[in-house]
Amino acid sequence: MQDTEPPRIAFFVSSHGFGHAARACAVMQSLRRLRPDSELRVYTETPAWFFRDSVGAVDYRPLRTDIGLVQRSPMLEDIPATLEQLAAFLPFRPALVNELARQIADQDLVVCDISPLGLVVAAAAGVPSVLLENFTWDWIYRAYLGAHPRLAPYVDAMATINSRADVHVQTEPVCRPDPAAMTVAPIARQLREPRSAVRDRLGVEPDVPLVLVSMGGVPAQYPFLARLRDRQDCVCLLPGAATERRREGALLALPARSDFYHPDLVNACDALVCKAGYSTLAEARQAGVPLAWFPREHFPESPVLDAFIEREMPGIRLQPSDWDEGAWIDRLPPLLALGRRPPGDTSGADQVARLLLQQIVGGSSNPAGPAG
Repeated sequence: MQDTEPPRIAFFVSSHGFGHAARACAVMQSLRRLRPDSELRVYTETPAWFFRDSVGAVDYRPLRTDIGLVQRSPMLEDIPATLEQLAAFLPFRPALVNELARQIADQDLVVCDISPLGLVVAAAAGVPSVLLENFTWDWIYRAYLGAHPRLAPYVDAMATINSRADVHVQTEPVCRPDPAAMTVAPIARQLREPRSAVRDRLGVEPDVPLVLVSMGGVPAQYPFLARLRDRQDCVCLLPGAATERRREGALLALPARSDFYHPDLVNACDALVCKAGYSTLAEARQAGVPLAWFPREHFPESPVLDAFIEREMPGIRLQPSDWDEGAWIDRLPPLLALGRRPPGDTSGADQVARLLLQQIVGGSSNPAGPAG
């Protein structure tokens, strides 16, 4: 590609929650800042609005790009249902791969977070591919083999597919470091609106502590709402807990999609209560807010995220059962007492964007080690 031509990049993005989409959006934002003419295409089942609200115009094409793990709830995986869906998904149908390869033949690069389908399609089309991850599905499935040995062929299949990536980028905190991969800082979507302006639009006074409660892109139940309405020490903000915006005492509920941009909500709050997930962790680090997090007992990424939070961020580790029981509410005073800190490093999106543009222009070989 000539440097004067618009970069054309297709993203294949996992729809396991919103975290992979948020990370991909952060990279797209950096691409658009470095090259405003970038032509971006997205294959995913994550809703189109998520990308357009974060990035602006993209060529959105709905597609299941992986199975990941079927979720019973934000905290619980359903491995039998996952196996059933994997059996229908793999091996990929040749007609599907050929059609997608035809569609992306004019692309300069394919970026996969952490979609195996995208890597197979890129290889079929002869388009260079980039695997972007802090974990891969073969590594996740391997952790469940003891109880579910039927996952074994999918572990092997995913590992083989991942090895086909032309470039491998790992984003901190990394679950299984690969010395042959490029390692970058955590990736978070850029902030847009000043903290004071967001709080003003929310109707929250500057001196009133605001607690954001976020469980990522997996639908949740909220059995404890009545306990939040009468709090005197803070306002609790829950995106996804209502079909329209409503305020009841100390409870402020928003629909899953609203006119508030999630990274700005994180930055506007004084504390965050959340499921430990990649994008939520990165956005909290970017804002410097303390977090009380629910680890996922059986999900193998969870100990890695736990260790990163305990080492790098102010926070309180909760028990998974604290969500349904509402016991986390009693931890709000010590959580708020931790206070905000200076923002942490979340420059990974810029590092990845520069790498992608270098690949398109120069076609250099897979870099290794940390990005500078």
